[in-house]
Amino acid sequence: MKIGISAYATDSGKSGISQYVANIVGRLPALAPAHEFIVFVNQADAEWVRTWNPRLQVIVFPDWTAHPVANIFWHLTAFPRQLRRHDCDVVFMPAGNRRLGWSYGIPSVGTVHDLSQLHVPQKYDALRMFYIMRVLPRMMRRLNRVVSVSESTKRDLESFARVDPGRIRVIHNGADLERFSPRDRNAAKSAVAAELGLPPDFLLYIARLEHPGKNHVRLLEAFASLKRDTGLPHKLVLVGSRWNGTELIEAKVKELGLGREVIFPGFVPNETLPALYAAADAFVFPSLFEGFGIPVLEAMACGTPVCASNVSSIPEVVGEAGLLFEPRDPKAIADSMHRLLTDPSLRKDLVQRGLAQAARFTWDDAAAAVLEELETAAE
Repeated sequence: MKIGISAYATDSGKSGISQYVANIVGRLPALAPAHEFIVFVNQADAEWVRTWNPRLQVIVFPDWTAHPVANIFWHLTAFPRQLRRHDCDVVFMPAGNRRLGWSYGIPSVGTVHDLSQLHVPQKYDALRMFYIMRVLPRMMRRLNRVVSVSESTKRDLESFARVDPGRIRVIHNGADLERFSPRDRNAAKSAVAAELGLPPDFLLYIARLEHPGKNHVRLLEAFASLKRDTGLPHKLVLVGSRWNGTELIEAKVKELGLGREVIFPGFVPNETLPALYAAADAFVFPSLFEGFGIPVLEAMACGTPVCASNVSSIPEVVGEAGLLFEPRDPKAIADSMHRLLTDPSLRKDLVQRGLAQAARFTWDDAAAAVLEELETAAE
């Protein structure tokens, strides 16, 4: 069987969706040695895609095809022709909440990570909101099988996109437990101090610098009150690429007088992340909405205590292994961070619970389940 895969709209490795695509698609050839896997991608991302698995056949197109508007029309017109040209039997759209086609001529499986636009006002500009709110849901309904990364996203698929529940399967994301695992905390602190210049005591949040969805502003307000009321020595490290609204986050840092207390390392390579998680005294995840929340899982797998929002899919990921707070309440965020930093018995308990919780989510299991959906659709 030949499986065609679109690797477009994956942020070149700088987002949770890109990690999903790399981890799922990269594992499929080993799970199904009799199948062929043909990946379609633009020139700039081609070398990255080739690192996923040597058995992937990578079909490369000019970079202009990755421009959002051009890419939408490419998937509607050129992509079905490419699938026929390469004799594909089924198509996999691993970023189905960003790019889909109307008709492929072959069975289709798409993964929908979230419908965050329903829950975060003004997330995108008007044109993009029209595409996401009015066009994509129609395309989602035309998929033969739909993979949802959480029960939260499944509910949105049913209620808003009106996808037949019988065609949806929840397949949770995973963590690479070989890479993300406990390690000596002092050694990790030394490593990130040398590589990123970080101090020994810090709280960590990993998310693109996006306002309002990632909720950095309320986190900064909570952190300011924590510093003012407790005098704790910790810095706040905000790892992530600049995105829509970054300037508002930076302005809030200045307004609160946190210029010396908040560190922006920018995008951090995947190779550095395990040590970064392990070096943090606590991981905080105040996002207003997530389709899954891979960083929470990775932090727990590294043995770092976690506090996170009590909304969308995040409680599914955290379970009983972390503190949950109301993300629109800075005081609740500050209280959770304070408990993690000052209660040793709570920290010890949450670390053990986090390791057990993270072990329930693996990319191997997720990839095997996606393969089942592809084979089911093809049959």
